[in-house]
Amino acid sequence: MNKFEAVISLCIITFFASIQYAFLGGVPSSVSQFGYLTITNGAGFIIVLLFFFGELFRLDKKQIFQSFILSLEQVAFNVFLILGAEKTGATVTSCVLSAYFVFIPLLALLLFREKPDFKTFPGIAIVLVGLFFMMNCEASALLSEGVLYLVLADLVIALTILTISRYSASSNPSIIAMGQLFFSLIISAVCWIVEVIFFGKSFSLSIEPSFWICVLYVSLFIRGLYSIVQLYAMRYVSPLTSSLIFSTEIIMTMLMSPVLAFIFGTDEEIITPMRAIGAGIMVAGVLLADNSVYTAIGKGIKKLTQTKSEKKSINDTIKHFAAELKKWWYIAVSIAIIYAGLDLIVQKMNFLEYESLVGLKNFLPVTTGLLWGIWGAAGCCLGCIFTSFIIDTPTNLLLAECFCNLFIGTGLWLIWHSTVKSHYVGFNKKRHFVIFLASLTGLSLIAAWLASIFSSEFDFIPVFISYTSMGIFVALPLIILFGSLLHVQAAIPSKYQFHPDCSGNITSDSQTLAIFNDQIEGAAAEKNIGIKRIFEVQSCIEEICIRILNELPETNINISIVFGNAISVRINYKGKPYNPFHMKASDDAFSMTGLKILRHRALRASVLTSKKRNETNIHIVI
Repeated sequence: MNKFEAVISLCIITFFASIQYAFLGGVPSSVSQFGYLTITNGAGFIIVLLFFFGELFRLDKKQIFQSFILSLEQVAFNVFLILGAEKTGATVTSCVLSAYFVFIPLLALLLFREKPDFKTFPGIAIVLVGLFFMMNCEASALLSEGVLYLVLADLVIALTILTISRYSASSNPSIIAMGQLFFSLIISAVCWIVEVIFFGKSFSLSIEPSFWICVLYVSLFIRGLYSIVQLYAMRYVSPLTSSLIFSTEIIMTMLMSPVLAFIFGTDEEIITPMRAIGAGIMVAGVLLADNSVYTAIGKGIKKLTQTKSEKKSINDTIKHFAAELKKWWYIAVSIAIIYAGLDLIVQKMNFLEYESLVGLKNFLPVTTGLLWGIWGAAGCCLGCIFTSFIIDTPTNLLLAECFCNLFIGTGLWLIWHSTVKSHYVGFNKKRHFVIFLASLTGLSLIAAWLASIFSSEFDFIPVFISYTSMGIFVALPLIILFGSLLHVQAAIPSKYQFHPDCSGNITSDSQTLAIFNDQIEGAAAEKNIGIKRIFEVQSCIEEICIRILNELPETNINISIVFGNAISVRINYKGKPYNPFHMKASDDAFSMTGLKILRHRALRASVLTSKKRNETNIHIVI
């Protein structure tokens, strides 16, 4: 992930935060707020745990403490928010909460001895003026007890932003995300029990669909996706820039109000000329406070390049297809289960009018199609079939849905790999974002049009909007997370050759390790990779290879490296399954630099062993 991708990701999760208030209206007053936090934190923890279960071997006392501190800050913010929101209007609440970036320079100076960048102060002042206009210039609304609680919430948010910025740079974000949600779950549950015992609350929860829709949304997008993306993205964006991006939440809330009012039947937020002026002033202030944001989202359209390929015989194609099927079948089945689960949740709740082809599931063909091509799209189609057996979907609707998933997923995959020379699935250049946006819009437009012709039960506009909106706001940050940051292995069309930047074999002969280190330094020099990062990669590889060869002296270790925003190292070796990350009691006496780097700095470190094939595969991202 680079700064451009980080800015995109932070803007998208800010959008999620901005529309959560429409869902929060589904939480009845009879339900304890701490009960609601317990349910959503618990669901969010399970989601994050499923993503990063393999990272738990890196858990240590330092990261447990950091997670606990962040959870205390999160609970404190929610308490102050509840106290303040009860005594002030929604507009005042949103405006005051959007001003927390003002405290960032002061807290950074007092707590961390960081001198503020005075160039940002004019931009901060302009954003505050914009907020004042957003409140229709009603200064009297700020003089109340509720505003005091909201200011305390602002202080907690600012402190949280600064804390995350430091913790994510020195520790593993996935571990901190899991720990934060786990401790938040425990603290919320304890507070809920106290409420029941001493304040007459109840353990009962609402059975209304609107409540569980809110729980589903907040668990998936706020507790789950928001927590993960924020921790990773803030490695690449300064705390002040992050807080300024988050401050635009009120603008997104205002702009989305008519859409949310139409969907949920709530009162529409009135966009007065004063608020429109305030929104424009806030955007100008954000751009002035950090000019790199403007650079990151500027226009970068260039001519798309095409790669020529050679024709293959039919037999070679069939053999390749069978080999790929054997390689990716488990991906397709996993996607099918997730797709069917999301589809059934939405349809059983009667949440949307156009249920058969519209819903949360629409981000899956975009995400899995771009990462795994026809296999990802096929998994979505398999999920359609699973759902059709349970709810008895008509055949024509089932065929139309499968067509849309295949067309959009496979189409994105082919367009991407025919226009991106590196074949990395990431958005480290603005041109990649333009390709994705244009391809998704065009394919969704065609798919929705054909589906509406194929079946009169499909309305063109909801289908088109669902695929494009879910593709941009949900699929995009997931693709950045899995593709560019964690380097999840993607499927690449057979006609395109994909070569790692550096590859080699290491045996028990010490010369092979020395030769490979020279290869790493040479390849890194061509990519302008700094010596510090190369030392981290070499230390990890050396430590792991030594441990493997001590256990399996006759094995041959195959290593391939891809240099990008993150450095991806894949290690493969034959022999009895052996996990070099498992440390013995006797290992603690040694200074193992490589494993310490993996524990704290690596973004991903996974091990997959196969007794059937008698081999082990390791993937490390630094």
